[in-house]
Amino acid sequence: MASSRSHQPRRITRREFLKLAAAGAVGALAGCCPTPQTSADIALVGGALIDGTGADPLPDAVVTIREGRIAAVGPRAQIDVPAGVRVIDVDGATILPGFINAHVHAAYDEDTLKAWAQGGVTTVRDMGAHGPYSAKLFDFRDQVLANPRCARLIAVGSFVNVPGGYPIVHWGGHAVTIDSPEDARQKVHQVIDDGANVIKTAIESGISFGQSGWPILSPAEAAAIVEAAHERDTPVSVHVTNSHDLKRALDAGMDDIAHMVTDRVPDELIARMAESNITWVPTLELWQGVSRNYQVSYGRSTISNLGRFVEAGGKVALGTDYAGAPNIDFDLGMPIHEIEWMQEAGMTAMQIIVAATKHAAHVCNLGQETGTLEVSKAADILVVDGDPLEDIQALTKTKMVFREGVSV
Repeated sequence: MASSRSHQPRRITRREFLKLAAAGAVGALAGCCPTPQTSADIALVGGALIDGTGADPLPDAVVTIREGRIAAVGPRAQIDVPAGVRVIDVDGATILPGFINAHVHAAYDEDTLKAWAQGGVTTVRDMGAHGPYSAKLFDFRDQVLANPRCARLIAVGSFVNVPGGYPIVHWGGHAVTIDSPEDARQKVHQVIDDGANVIKTAIESGISFGQSGWPILSPAEAAAIVEAAHERDTPVSVHVTNSHDLKRALDAGMDDIAHMVTDRVPDELIARMAESNITWVPTLELWQGVSRNYQVSYGRSTISNLGRFVEAGGKVALGTDYAGAPNIDFDLGMPIHEIEWMQEAGMTAMQIIVAATKHAAHVCNLGQETGTLEVSKAADILVVDGDPLEDIQALTKTKMVFREGVSV
């Protein structure tokens, strides 16, 4: 695979991130965001438009922004640009929705969120804080939402799982623990009351970690988590890494699968997932790093599984598991390596863009707010030099980024 490092935004290692967090995360949690800014009325004219829905590109397009929302979008010949609007000519560029990384960790830091936004990723979904669970995590989320120069933060808070289950059993971390279906319902409602956008759980028996017999949710507990979350119109994302546990997740009615599994997925499970419209978030960048570090073949098997899922018509959302494992140099900003591996799995450039916009917004519970360039949605916009349908590396050639109409 050809290297794309010359076009990439800055990248940090896990160790570098920990140093950054030690220096600034405490201050961030205490509240350090600048005064919110207002957006100006803007018209982007002349570029090719890829709106995130999967529709064909629209040449010579216009997108107008008013009060942070998309006011109009369409062919230049059909859109009247109001007087007094700042007109920006983007001829030769491509206008897309801001990208979304639907699986990250360690996002409770303002500098990190700014780095994502500058790379064209206007929303991230943090899938579990590294520290103890606290409602203050959502206070920080609310503070950075007011700063459009930061990527929008979608937060689960912490895993909801049985005592000693994943991630505690492997990483020694933290989780909101439950001990019965009724306790699961109560804890899910509490986490949502505290402010969670999405509920995160795990069905992980340890097979992909070379172990077995880890504490795991019972079928009744898993179903209770889903039922309680759905009562509150909140989706549930589940950590799964092997086919045996995947079947249990599907039986429970989970909404998205937060990793591609590492063994070959049986055809019947592929078909069941595609038919059930459950979204897969592959995190190929994680598995490539794990394969390098631990000399396992997960990199190839996960790419193969993704290709088979896409061929079956399955729905994919982009996510990398940024900072989710030690000693892996994840992309911070545009996740171009994840995108390249998605392409290697057989996804077209348009399928990848939809996965990073419309489908990723869906798993973030933001489908009505962002993810596509449609009238009344938030003006989260990425403008890149060139045509990413012809050369996927164009996604790294950022010309402009807007979050809610404010230039990043």
